[in-house]
Amino acid sequence: MGSGKAFLKEIQAGDNEMNINQLQEELDTNIFTVSFSSLGEKDRQNQVVHQGDPLYCQNCKGILNKFSNLSLFNNSGSCLQLSWNCEFCTHLNEIQIQDGDIPEKEEALYLIQSHFQQQSQKQEKNSITFCIDTSGSMSTTTEIKGKVSIKTGLTNKEQEMLKQFIQPGTEAHYLKKQKQISYVSRKQCLLSAIEQQIKKLQQQNPEKVVGLVTFNNEVVVYGDGSQQPIKFQEQELYQEVQIKTVLSRCANQMMQNPISKQADNIINICEQLQDNGQTALGPALISALELAKVGKPGSMIIICTDGLANLGIGALDSESSKRFYQELGKMAAEKGIIISLVTIKGEGCKIDTLGELVERTNGIVTRVNPEKIGEDFANIINDVVVGTQVELKVILHKALKFRREDLIKAENNTLKKYIGNVTKSTLQTFEYELKSEQELKKENIDIKKLKQIPFQIRITYTNLKGDRMMKVVTKLVQTTQNKVEAEKSAQVEVIHKRLAQKTAQIAKKGNYEEAQTYNQNWNQYLQKNPHINNNQINQQKNLIYQKHNEKLSTAIKNQEVRKQKSMCFSEIEQKGNSLKQNSEPFNSKEINNENSESILFGNSQSINTPLNKEKNSKRIDQNEYKQQKFDTPGSQSSSKIEFKKISSNTISTIDSNFINRKTNSSQDSSSSNQSDEDQDQATLYFYDKGQF
Repeated sequence: MGSGKAFLKEIQAGDNEMNINQLQEELDTNIFTVSFSSLGEKDRQNQVVHQGDPLYCQNCKGILNKFSNLSLFNNSGSCLQLSWNCEFCTHLNEIQIQDGDIPEKEEALYLIQSHFQQQSQKQEKNSITFCIDTSGSMSTTTEIKGKVSIKTGLTNKEQEMLKQFIQPGTEAHYLKKQKQISYVSRKQCLLSAIEQQIKKLQQQNPEKVVGLVTFNNEVVVYGDGSQQPIKFQEQELYQEVQIKTVLSRCANQMMQNPISKQADNIINICEQLQDNGQTALGPALISALELAKVGKPGSMIIICTDGLANLGIGALDSESSKRFYQELGKMAAEKGIIISLVTIKGEGCKIDTLGELVERTNGIVTRVNPEKIGEDFANIINDVVVGTQVELKVILHKALKFRREDLIKAENNTLKKYIGNVTKSTLQTFEYELKSEQELKKENIDIKKLKQIPFQIRITYTNLKGDRMMKVVTKLVQTTQNKVEAEKSAQVEVIHKRLAQKTAQIAKKGNYEEAQTYNQNWNQYLQKNPHINNNQINQQKNLIYQKHNEKLSTAIKNQEVRKQKSMCFSEIEQKGNSLKQNSEPFNSKEINNENSESILFGNSQSINTPLNKEKNSKRIDQNEYKQQKFDTPGSQSSSKIEFKKISSNTISTIDSNFINRKTNSSQDSSSSNQSDEDQDQATLYFYDKGQF
C-alpha cells in the first residue's frame, strides 16, 4: 500500500464545483501494488489448498475471507449454515460451508481444476531458446579498457583470412589483447555470455533444455545440438507455413536432451559460428517459437540482435511487419511462452515494433553495451515464469473507485484485467479515491463510520503443472480523513513504482506531454512534501529514485521531440505538395522526410533534445507560435507554415552544420537517430514493468 492508512477525502460544500482537471490531478498516497512472486511452487509449498470454487457474495462477487462478518444460524454436523454480511457491499448472504473451509489467513489458495496426467507426461520440461543474430554487423568491434576474459570469437578459418590483411606488428590490435585495451566484437561478447549462462544452467538447473537458432542470410535451427541442423534460405525465408510444417515434424527430437548432456555440443556450435550477411529475424523467431512450443508453459525465447530485420517475412521495412510480430506475440502468450529482446547499443532495431511482441508475452526489453550482455541474459533467465493465462480482479469497498484506469477494465469499485504470463518480478500498480458526494448518498454511505476498509485481489492462473488455480488476498486497512496522517505513514517505494509505471504507460501511447505533466506533478509532490519526507529512510529512497526519474523524463522529452519533428515535416511535405501544383517544380531533395536532420527553409528550426544539448543556441517562449517561410526555387512568393505549441525546453535554433549534409552522412545520422529512439523506447518498457 502507498500508506499504512487509506485517505478518505472529506467532502466539502464547494467540492462539486471544482474544475475537472483539478480532480484528475489529485495527489495523495492512495496507491497499491499487486505482486505475483508468491505464485511460484516453492512459495506455496506450505500453503493450504482449498478444493473447488470459493464462496462468492451474491451481489458484488467478493469472496469469503478471514475478515468476513459471519453469524451462525444452523449447525448440522460438519456443515455450517451461516449468514454473511459482505464487507465490500454490505449485502446479506446465506451460505453453507464446511468448518475447515473458512479462510484463516489473509491469503487463500483454491484448486479450480486439476491438470490431466497424460498432458503432464507429454510436456516434461520447459526450455530456453537463444535466437541469435549472426549477421555481418555482429563483427563490429568495441574497445574495452582493462582485462577482459573473452575468447577471440574467431574460427581458425576466420583468423587465417584476417591475417592476410594485417600489417606486420599490428596483430595484437585484431587477434590478441593489448596490455590495457582489448578489441572485442559483438559476436565475441554474445557467444561468451551464452557460454557463461550454459555452464551456469548446467550446474544449477541441469534438467533445463536449451535450444539454439541463428540467423543472417539464412536461418539455422540447431535445437539442443543433438540432431542435424535445419536450414532455411532464399525464398524459404518468406514461407511461414513451410517453416512451421518442417519444424513441427522434428521439434520434439530437436529439444529432448537436457543441458546436462548437451552443454559441450552447444558451446562447440557457438564457437564455430561466423558473422555475415543480412538479418532474417522473422523466420528465425518463427523457428524458435516452434521449438519452444514443445516444452512446458514457462519456456523462454531470448532474441539477441544488433540491427533491423531486413530479410524474409517480418522484415521491418514492410508495412505488414507490425501485424506479423503482433500475431507471433499472441501465439506465444497463448502457449505460455515468454519472449525477451536484448539489443545492442549503437544500432537501431525498431523497438517500438518488436517491443509489442515482447510486452504481449510479458518479456523484457533491454539495450546494452556488448560487454554487458551476460548480465542481461542472467537477469532474464532468473526472472522465471510462475503462472500463465493469468487473470486479475481487484475489488474495493463500495465507497471507493479506481482512479486513472481504463473505464473498460475498471467499473466503479471492481477492476478486471487479463495479464497472460507472469514472472516472479511482474508488478501491477493502481490508484483509488473516494466516490463523489452524490455517489456516496446514493449508496447510503457515511464515511465517518468507515474506520477500516477491505481490499481484495483475486488472481486466477495456470501453474507450471497445468493446474488451474485461484489465489485470493484480502487486506483490511485503517482509514483517515486527515491527509497529513496518511502522508506520515507513506510507503514511498510503492508510490515510486506507480509513478514510473503509469508515466511510462501514458508515454507509450504517444501522449508525451500528458506523461510529462503527470510525472512532474507526482514527483514534486513526493520530493517536496514535508510529511512524506519526515524521516531519513524516505528521504534516502526519494533521492535514489530521482536518478531513475531523470532517465525516464529524458526518454519522454526525446520522444516528444521526435513527435513534433514528425508533425513539422508532415506539414512541410503537405505544403510542398500543394505548392508543386501551383508553382514551378522544385528540388525534392530539399525536403528530406526520411532523414529528418536537415531541411532547407529560411531560419530553420530544430528540436532541442537532451541528446543534443550542445547543438542548442536559442530558446523560444512556450506560449509563442513560430512561423517560418518555405520558399520554392523560381517562386517569388512564399508560404507560411504554422508550428504547433510545444514546451519551452524542446525547441532551439538549428545548428548550421545540419544544412547541406552529404548523403552518406545523412544515412549515418538516420541510423544513429533510430538507435537513440530505440534506447528511449527501451527505457519506457523498463519502467513500465516497475522492476527497478
